[in-house]
Amino acid sequence: MAHDVGSARRVARVEEVRRVARSKISQAGAGAVAGMAAVVVLLASGCGAAAIGAAKTRTAQWDDITDYTYTLRYFDGRCGDRPKSAWSITVKDSKTTGVKPLNTAARNSGWDEAPPTLKKAYNNALGVKKDGAYDTVRIGYDDGTYDRRPASVYYLDRGRWEGCETYTDFQPATPE
Repeated sequence: MAHDVGSARRVARVEEVRRVARSKISQAGAGAVAGMAAVVVLLASGCGAAAIGAAKTRTAQWDDITDYTYTLRYFDGRCGDRPKSAWSITVKDSKTTGVKPLNTAARNSGWDEAPPTLKKAYNNALGVKKDGAYDTVRIGYDDGTYDRRPASVYYLDRGRWEGCETYTDFQPATPE
């Protein structure tokens, strides 16, 4: 029965697209026929939204990019509060090569190792989530130009401590 409902919805959606297409064609003239016909075909085949979304301009996947900068912010508490520490981090050949503190707390702190690349920070969050070190670990993603790039990690430990990291301002290096 669910299959019949899905089919009926798809047919109704196709009919609506055809109605809109006829209206647009009469407004825009015959030159629009090919473009509108392609949309109708995509929607009728059941892959309309996915196929249209795939047409967005995409570059390399974020984790394939080896040279970039990003901003790392640590929060005591929820994401979006005033950051405790913030840095601009430069990565070249998948290794951290530059760190610029963006606030006083960051200038007065240090790293035992090099600050994390975005990939390392993400893998650390996945590991913490998998091993159950905290009661809650939520990873937020940015589905912009670089699909599914990690944007934040929120941690909650037994209601006593919560924190957040955000990874913003991701910018691939321009070729020299």
